[in-house]
Amino acid sequence: MSQIYTYLYIIFIVLMAISIVVLLINYFKKKNDYDELVVRTRLWWGMAIIFSISLIFSPTVSLVSLAFLCFLALKEYFSMIKTRKQDRRVYKWAYLAIPLHFYWIYIGWYGMFLIFIPIYVFLFLPVIRIVKSGSIGFLNSVASTQWGLMLMVFGISHLALFPKLIVITETEYELAVQYGGWLVLYLVVLTQGNDVIQYLVSKKLGKRKIIPHANPNLTWEGLTTGIILITLLSIFLARYLTPMDFIHSIFAGIIISVGGFFGTAVVSVVKRNLVMSQEVLSEIKQDRYINKIDSLTYTAPLFFHYVYYLYY
Repeated sequence: MSQIYTYLYIIFIVLMAISIVVLLINYFKKKNDYDELVVRTRLWWGMAIIFSISLIFSPTVSLVSLAFLCFLALKEYFSMIKTRKQDRRVYKWAYLAIPLHFYWIYIGWYGMFLIFIPIYVFLFLPVIRIVKSGSIGFLNSVASTQWGLMLMVFGISHLALFPKLIVITETEYELAVQYGGWLVLYLVVLTQGNDVIQYLVSKKLGKRKIIPHANPNLTWEGLTTGIILITLLSIFLARYLTPMDFIHSIFAGIIISVGGFFGTAVVSVVKRNLVMSQEVLSEIKQDRYINKIDSLTYTAPLFFHYVYYLYY
């Protein structure tokens, strides 16, 4: 328990230092170029508080918090879609899938977690849509709903699996007990750090855009710098927060950095396809949940299955 408190003290000291630096930068800069950092800092404080409560008292706190976050992200996703009245029935069932999906995590039913949304919900949604709703807009309605569930719920929910490793592996294995919750911290720190590094480097030094039609803010300079720095940070943190050795921590850093890049790119394309109006698109670039967890939609499942395969 003393080690837990030591780590938590370090987390909050680092957060305070980052917050002070971000506020100073934002204060001395006349333009609002760094509002993104201010918003992310608030998100980090919220994550740190929830993580601390979960670690000290009960993992159920983080489970409920993640379920609520998925609900808010999915709600924002649906708000970007131009919907018909008959589509709303499908959305209601999609919302109902969230508590069920997280219930499988709560009881440690790993097999059902893996197939519930990709198979059962996937097969169930078309049936709901065709009942009294006709065929107009059928494919667009069902496909967009399923994509929302896969990205905003299934992908993000992998974060909740780490504290449940001892249950889903059906063993008192020491690694599951020792590292479950810390793996979440490791993943979130690296993912958010990667987002900030790629954002800052691309903004100040980036010249060669990678996929300008998807996200003009992503550059080769930002991606390369992110991979290098996050891999180094991965190696450093792995010895304290994970069971990974030196080689595995290198690959973990690369997976998280590259996965975060593609998560941001894919969600950017999804938003541009859903929202045709540039005015609305500029509005959703602001303080929205989707914009802060887009990279986690990829890094959470990729990193979880990487660690699960290697050590559990």
